[in-house]
Amino acid sequence: MAGIVAAEVRDVHCSVEGVEALRDVSLMVFKGEVTALLGHPEGEVLVNLWSGVLRPVAGAVASLGLDPYAERREVAGRIGYLPGEVWLPPELRPEVLAGLVGGGHGLAPRGAVERLKNILRRLGKEGVLGRRICGLSSEDRQALAVALTMLHDPELLLLSYPLRRLGPLARLELSSILREYVSPGRAVVLTVDSVEEAGFANRLILFREGRVVAAGPLLELSKTIGAENYVVIQALYTQRTVDYLGKMPQVKRFSVSRDGSIKVWLRDFESDMPVVLDLLMSLGLGVRLIGVERVDYHVALLNFLRGRGGGGR
Repeated sequence: MAGIVAAEVRDVHCSVEGVEALRDVSLMVFKGEVTALLGHPEGEVLVNLWSGVLRPVAGAVASLGLDPYAERREVAGRIGYLPGEVWLPPELRPEVLAGLVGGGHGLAPRGAVERLKNILRRLGKEGVLGRRICGLSSEDRQALAVALTMLHDPELLLLSYPLRRLGPLARLELSSILREYVSPGRAVVLTVDSVEEAGFANRLILFREGRVVAAGPLLELSKTIGAENYVVIQALYTQRTVDYLGKMPQVKRFSVSRDGSIKVWLRDFESDMPVVLDLLMSLGLGVRLIGVERVDYHVALLNFLRGRGGGGR
């Protein structure tokens, strides 16, 4: 069941540099959830709208019940915003910057530095402490920027591509941190580059050509876009097997490959697979199981988006 709305847009149109990025978009994100946005530039534009950096051409935008553009100061104190391109003062050290950022939100310098250390330690980046920012790698600067965004414990985290530039271990740890961060009183929205990056999110929203084309929990969405397990079988009597498959309520769809093998997608894979296989094998059709395979997320997503309106951008 959906929780309290953290941010929403209603009938929003928004253009960036004269190009329409959002077309009549309406959606909500909820407290207690991590919401991932997949689609460029739509996802980043939404993050910028909710942070008050952009203003829509038409429609309504709300962050924590407030207009983020008209009430920017109040909203800024309650959100954490990570832009797509982050600039950090090159000559400062992370501890000094934490004191400045934390001070802007009413934190004592010592408390701000301690929070920074805790987050960086989780990310395996405590080695950046005491060094000038200009001497940090791009991965270390990204980790520092994310940590600074979370410093004041905001109700709503708005993150543009936080996983970019991070190595595999830091990505995994940040995913865990963000999942732990959300509660009935907090929400996280982030843009991602792939379905796999959204694996830890409670909900994924897909965009194409300025519109929402699919939204929901990843498991549910995987079925929508076709990224799911399927059974591969072979049969001595292929046509008769296909005829039976077409009559089975458990079978969602199937296809016959050039080598005669049959790919079968089921409505509920875990519960339907043994039922369908047992029935087929009992019919004397010479059916044998070749294996279980899965449609790659990238392939499934590309096919899904093509089916929604042609080729890529």
